[in-house]
Amino acid sequence: MKPSARILRWHYIAAAALVGHCAATSLNAGAWWYGVGLFIASLLLLVALARDVAAARETCRTARAEAVRMQRAARMRDWQARDRAVLDGWDAWLCCVPAFTSRGAEHDSTHCTRKDQAA
Repeated sequence: MKPSARILRWHYIAAAALVGHCAATSLNAGAWWYGVGLFIASLLLLVALARDVAAARETCRTARAEAVRMQRAARMRDWQARDRAVLDGWDAWLCCVPAFTSRGAEHDSTHCTRKDQAA
């Protein structure tokens, strides 16, 4: 949390307490319209405080979710690169079925296309 946000929150609390005190004093003095108005104003200050806290939590939650998404994307790229490297290593013995089943030990020259061999 930023220091300015913390200061603003303390000001919300102090202002709500001061306006609430003014509301109580107005009600005791017999000016109930002023008391009710000031009481509503103090409630609005507390609502503003609650909204500020909720917005800060949502921002933090969004930032964390974005960081998790970025980590997952980086992991996925690493996995794809590793899988590509493994598959590139298999190209040498994937030219025909006997070469595939024997891992390159046998080779069927009648059905092989020899796509992997250089000319």
